Amino acid sequence: MKRLLLLRHAKSDWSDEDLDDHARVLNARGRAAATRMGRYIKENGIAPDLIVCSTATRTRETLELLREEVGHDAKVCFDRGLYLAMPEQMLDVALTHIDAAETEPDCVMLLAHNPGTHSLALGLSHSGDAQVLTTLQRKYPTAALAVIECDATDWADLPAGGHLREFVMPRALPDIS
Repeated sequence: MKRLLLLRHAKSDWSDEDLDDHARVLNARGRAAATRMGRYIKENGIAPDLIVCSTATRTRETLELLREEVGHDAKVCFDRGLYLAMPEQMLDVALTHIDAAETEPDCVMLLAHNPGTHSLALGLSHSGDAQVLTTLQRKYPTAALAVIECDATDWADLPAGGHLREFVMPRALPDIS
């Protein structure tokens, strides 16, 4: 079984209107959400073996806060190709990094942006709890995480989709003090 984690970056700061979109940082709410999601991933034993992350500042900051909670064991690859990518491009980027990995990962995380992350989650989620699927269809808020499990033995079969195990939004998680 292969497990794909699709994480949208945490909430970014829009206070500097002159700042290039790629360079936007997280706001306080985003930093708290990224930390909560990291704790959730650790506590639920779904830490990835490989993380492929957009090069945008907000995705890098989300990753840094996540790894402070989860740990630093996963191999991390940064790829500009995930910046505002659509689903097909996201899959191509993911498969390229999976193929280049020294050992084949069982769990891969893509840390990227909307609308691509939402579209990819919808396209790959062929089954799952009806209420969870409905929640996913409505929206994909910042720092939300989709966990998709595929019966495939090879990552190349990922486009065939799988089972949406869970869809977690940071606002549903307890605050970390």
